[in-house]
Amino acid sequence: MDLVKQVLDMHSGNKSTPFVAIWMVTYNHEKFIEEAVESVMAQKTDFEYKLFIGEDCSIDNTRAICLKLKSKYQNKIELFLNKNNIGANLNAYNVFNSCFESEAKYIALLEADDYWTDPLKLQKQVDFLENNANYSICWTKYFVKQESQMLSSLERPEWADQVGVDGGFKIDLDTVFTPYCTYTLTTLFRKEALDLDLLKKLRYHKDNSLYTLCLSKGDGLLLDFYSGVYRLHDGGIYSSTSAFKQKHYSYLNLKEIVSEIPNCNNGNMRSVRDYLLKESIQLHPDRFSLSYLNLIKDGINFFGIRECSSLIFNNFKNEG
Repeated sequence: MDLVKQVLDMHSGNKSTPFVAIWMVTYNHEKFIEEAVESVMAQKTDFEYKLFIGEDCSIDNTRAICLKLKSKYQNKIELFLNKNNIGANLNAYNVFNSCFESEAKYIALLEADDYWTDPLKLQKQVDFLENNANYSICWTKYFVKQESQMLSSLERPEWADQVGVDGGFKIDLDTVFTPYCTYTLTTLFRKEALDLDLLKKLRYHKDNSLYTLCLSKGDGLLLDFYSGVYRLHDGGIYSSTSAFKQKHYSYLNLKEIVSEIPNCNNGNMRSVRDYLLKESIQLHPDRFSLSYLNLIKDGINFFGIRECSSLIFNNFKNEG
């Protein structure tokens, strides 16, 4: 059957408006995508939900698996098959846009290499936000799975002992990132809290941008239950990136958040930004590049010429 006709036929079913839209993007996730999707389909709710998947021309068997799952759950999945590889950022934005156009009240996030473990995850999070109008976003606890290990057991994340979550751990613009417990796979937020136009304008946007946009409209809460598993594997985009690139992009992201998102120019955000800037300067692989000089310029602006000079001196001293 012609692929375009097959997808059109799959989209001709029930068009009921979901109460929760679930965002997912995928590329080369043949080992994980089915478990991720089935964990969504296992959700038990008293409302309608729909999974929106953007498949970005994988070179493995991911697309075929997505088509099989779409056929199995025709009315529960919206599948977008890109004709050409458009890259992670544009693919993510396109699926976000589709979630917004669905008229859902809430949006949940799940990357295709992670999965949910609690069939009441969505119901519990929606119930919380429905009953607490001053909150715009919530997360839950999660487990970590090291896929590189032959017999990988589920582990608690490092931050688990740093928060007292009896009834929930409140998160706002003054506390977010301390500790960093707000992972993508457990996120659920009010659609009305997210300024999609502003998000689109951000050059270095990532999950932190979404979180802070939502927190600029209301509080957040880490709910006191485990709902999913975050995988660490060699094929992960973030885990396969160098330490410098991880810190550098995170710095550019926080710098942009502080300057562009309402109410984010505060002590907490600036301290995280400055920490990431110092890490980026220390880890930079080319001390004579324009990007390094730009970091030094920011360092002088943000924490002064004396501290920045000391940092540069120590870098060259350690290399020597």
